[in-house]
Amino acid sequence: MNSSAENRFGKKTKTGGRTRFAALLLALVLFACVLPQAPLPVPGSAQASAVCAPASDCSPASASSALAVSDAESLARAWFSDVLTYLQASLGASSADPQTLLDEKLSDASIFPRNLWFMFGLSQHAPYDFRAAQNALFFTLAAYSAPPRGTELEKFALLSLAIGDPVAERYDSASLSEAVGSQGIMSLVFGLHLQNNGLLLPGLTAEKTVREILALQLPDGGWAISGQFGDVDVTSMVLQSLAPYCKAAKSPAAGSGATDRVIAGDIDSSPDSSVVSDTRAAIDRALTLLSERQLSSGGFQSYGAANCESCAQVLVALSACGIDAASDPRFLKDGRSVFDAIAAFRVSDGSFRHVATGDSNLTATQQVFYACVAYLRFREGRPSLYELDAVREGRTIAPSPTVTPDGTPTPAGGTLTPGSDQTPTPADGTLTPGGTPTPVGNQTPDSASRDSEKDSPSGIPAYRIIGTAAIVLLALISLAILALRKRITRRNAMVVAFAASVILLLLWVVKIQTPQQYYDSLKVSEKDAVGTVTLSIRCDTVAGENGLPADGILLAPVKIPFKKGDSVYTALVTATADAGLPLDTGLGTGGYVRGIGALHEFDFGSLSGWMYYVNGEAPSESSGAHPLRDGDVIEWRYTRNLGEDTAP
Repeated sequence: MNSSAENRFGKKTKTGGRTRFAALLLALVLFACVLPQAPLPVPGSAQASAVCAPASDCSPASASSALAVSDAESLARAWFSDVLTYLQASLGASSADPQTLLDEKLSDASIFPRNLWFMFGLSQHAPYDFRAAQNALFFTLAAYSAPPRGTELEKFALLSLAIGDPVAERYDSASLSEAVGSQGIMSLVFGLHLQNNGLLLPGLTAEKTVREILALQLPDGGWAISGQFGDVDVTSMVLQSLAPYCKAAKSPAAGSGATDRVIAGDIDSSPDSSVVSDTRAAIDRALTLLSERQLSSGGFQSYGAANCESCAQVLVALSACGIDAASDPRFLKDGRSVFDAIAAFRVSDGSFRHVATGDSNLTATQQVFYACVAYLRFREGRPSLYELDAVREGRTIAPSPTVTPDGTPTPAGGTLTPGSDQTPTPADGTLTPGGTPTPVGNQTPDSASRDSEKDSPSGIPAYRIIGTAAIVLLALISLAILALRKRITRRNAMVVAFAASVILLLLWVVKIQTPQQYYDSLKVSEKDAVGTVTLSIRCDTVAGENGLPADGILLAPVKIPFKKGDSVYTALVTATADAGLPLDTGLGTGGYVRGIGALHEFDFGSLSGWMYYVNGEAPSESSGAHPLRDGDVIEWRYTRNLGEDTAP
């Protein structure tokens, strides 16, 4: 009898437990489905989950052998189309047609800067109607609290030239002239692109700009923002600007892909013919460097990490120099070309990653997009990507009256002077006419638009409202199922209510952000800062090993503004996010750093890892606990032996 009673009791207990477990499991499944598919704010793409895994499964082609030129051309066309499809889905456009995307989404003034390079790529693909982009460009420039300077100003001017916007009426020529060289090598590169396309700048000639660029070539044949060793990305971008100055920018041993290029700027009429021969020699040396830096995968790396953007920049550079990246023997490694490498970064939705294990990345997607345009132009025998069709063909958009967001027309023509009565002002991520423009906190147009999409009118994040409704609905469905099965009891109802309450509590307590939103929340404008620190990242102890920079510089010193309460860790997150360096902090944000770029702890032995120094001293607390003080000099150094080899 005792045994029978125990069996009956055990069966009842088992059945009741199974029912409660099923209800709890169902609630947990719903919670997982309801939450946005965005990672928690753990900085660094090293922890980010891949959109599809393994990466090779996302690739449209195998990397086991070199692609035929025809296959590479087909890939470029397919990737171009895939990115358009991705933009349609991500921006919510009615069609993936380029003109529709331009008119409906890409020319939205609130997110215009983030789309600049998509529009540049389209401008060199076909002569689309860019009147909507012209209007958005007007409002974007007018929304600045102070006129943009340096490379930022040059990029806007370059886009204006590309779409046929009257540059002389849009920009102050003295400001453009001042921008050239004001921020080092990259401001020279973009300045030369402007001059290559016929823009006359007071006090400057194309020959002078070329000479300045050649003077900055490093002993290894490359160029870099800082340090004594060439960087793949910077070297490629310099080549893109110099390529038009060589009709035969190849060495005698070059492959058959080289073609004659059109002399640009005023070099062809220069009495000093040595500048042409010097440029050709510099290009040859740079191409040799890129060939030597190519990985066995066919790809390239920068700052110690193989990445998509480096591949894209090399593809643009080779195409500009008349070299077929798919067939030139100098740029095939183990039978693989740069196309094989780029394929490994492709995501199933048509976008591209920064690194092979990361999420979809806007910058990588943009650069692959216009790199495809560059390669297709080369294959079709058209001028290089930065030799602008609108300029060569004399196409311009008439300076018609521009309509403000409230429908008020503004006078056509004239140089934009922010601060006038007709200058639109950004407010809460939107552009409104009138008043002096002021920036909206630390938000970029990109982050501002995303935040507005994710929040309800009440300011409550949309995922919390939707999640709450879904959890309550699931709880009611669970109770209904129990009632239909005649298993609803007070105890079961309490289990469902308890599970729903716990999940609701998590939903409303845990703040869910995308990595970009997290980074944006840390950024501090100089106006709001209580001080600035200087931060650098070095790996001198392992320099030149495993593809790491030979000069040991992962990040040259940069100024980081900070607010009260910020720590060394906060400054590191901000700096690496701005530089595009992956940051691995494990599962927490307490200040312990496992990896920066492609360099992690234990990579060079059990005593190796990252340490930080403030004003030459190694603090005893974690970087998350060490507060910042104005003027601090912070150095992150990689050690092989617990700091014995990194101490000052």
